Amino acid sequence: MTHRLTSAATTFALLALLVFLSVVAPAARADALTANGHGPGYFSSDGWWLGTYTLDDGSQGFCLNAGRESPVGFGADVVEGETLGWFTPEKSAQLAYISRSWAGTSDRTTAAAGQLATWMIAGLNGKTPESYAARAGADAAKVLARAKSMITETQRQASRAVRATTTVELADAAAGRARVELVVDRLTGTEMIAPRTHSATVELVGAVFDDGTTSATVSNGVDLSITPTGTEQTVSVTAAAAFGELPYGDRLRVAVPRGDAQSLLIAVPATAKASAEAEVTGVSPLPFQPVVRTVTSAAEATPGAAVSDHLTVEVEQGDGLLPTWGVWSSDDGMQPVGAIVESTLLGPFPEEIEPAPTAPDGAPVVCTVELAISGPGEYDTEPCTVSEPGNYVWVERIEPERTPADQGGSRLRAWQSTFGVASEITQVVAPAAPVAPEAPEVPAPAPAPAVAALAATGTDVPVPVVAAAAASVIGGSAALVVALKTRRRSAHRAGKRRSA
Repeated sequence: MTHRLTSAATTFALLALLVFLSVVAPAARADALTANGHGPGYFSSDGWWLGTYTLDDGSQGFCLNAGRESPVGFGADVVEGETLGWFTPEKSAQLAYISRSWAGTSDRTTAAAGQLATWMIAGLNGKTPESYAARAGADAAKVLARAKSMITETQRQASRAVRATTTVELADAAAGRARVELVVDRLTGTEMIAPRTHSATVELVGAVFDDGTTSATVSNGVDLSITPTGTEQTVSVTAAAAFGELPYGDRLRVAVPRGDAQSLLIAVPATAKASAEAEVTGVSPLPFQPVVRTVTSAAEATPGAAVSDHLTVEVEQGDGLLPTWGVWSSDDGMQPVGAIVESTLLGPFPEEIEPAPTAPDGAPVVCTVELAISGPGEYDTEPCTVSEPGNYVWVERIEPERTPADQGGSRLRAWQSTFGVASEITQVVAPAAPVAPEAPEVPAPAPAPAVAALAATGTDVPVPVVAAAAASVIGGSAALVVALKTRRRSAHRAGKRRSA
């Protein structure tokens, strides 16, 4: 029983292994080919071949192992040359260049020269190039010369690798640019590939090309205009470039026969790839539009008063405009764009001020003050003194030219207030003159008491007394004195008569 179970288990395992191998084997042999004949080239008079061999997938190749048997009729496995370890990096680069350049040729002279050049690099098995070139018969000299020129070209053009570089630049107030380059690591040194030699697919993030798309086919070494799509003060743009099918590098594909025959250096199309990505962050190139609302410090004032203007600075929203205040890139990082608000107090105007788009020509100017601003907010100007009665009004403007272009002035939009805004008007009125107090009335003088006194004395000289009374009304106290003296004299005289 144990033997049977063991046998059954063994049988099951073998069946499973066969199934596994039937599945895996085709995959493992997917690159298995057979050399099935000769391509272009020459047969010598004694039957030696100089040229390419063909494989059953239609590809061609050069023999690598001079002196071995022809590969025709042998099955072969195609492997990457780097896995074999047969050649130095320099020789791998040269053989890779030969395979790309000439192994697929249909010209017999080129094929024969390419085979000879391959052996001149991989090894001649103790023979001379001339002996192999002789297989071309009458074309031997031509084949040899061509092979030597191939070696010279290979030494100059063979490369180990290729790499891509991507550059993204953002302009301060215009479209940015994207550029891709290719750099080849040749045996003679690095070399920048000439512009427009190859094309890459470039994908943008955070920007678009001029046609509004984010993807484009771009030639190496050529600038393409890009426009950021972000609406913040700073924007980030990424460009990823990918090149394919580049004829550079040291990749070899070798068909290794399953027997003691020559391996074949298979013609390899341009298969190298190179990619690169770049990201940049910079200021948004979108322009921004400041808006200034103002209120005078006094709607009414008197001559000699100081009047200032209160500013409220905002940013206008609209298509194609940055919805926030712009910044510029300094050595210390991003800084807000500076602007100068020029405020002018106009007046006095004798009549009421009527709104208008601009101030009238020749309008009188009281003063002009300037205020440096660096973003939205509340600001106050320096005061100006109004000296005469009348109507006054503030007007403001921002001129981008006063901000350096490389500090954001090229993105700063101009602004100017209209004339006669009610909140900017100050009416100056002179104070009323003080009213003088009325003069008090002077009372008429009282009647002279001398008239009554004279009547009481019973004087017998009435004419002087009447005259004295009249004189008192006209002349005042002096006449009264005269009358009194007259009275005294009359009385004195009367006394004398009585004493007699």
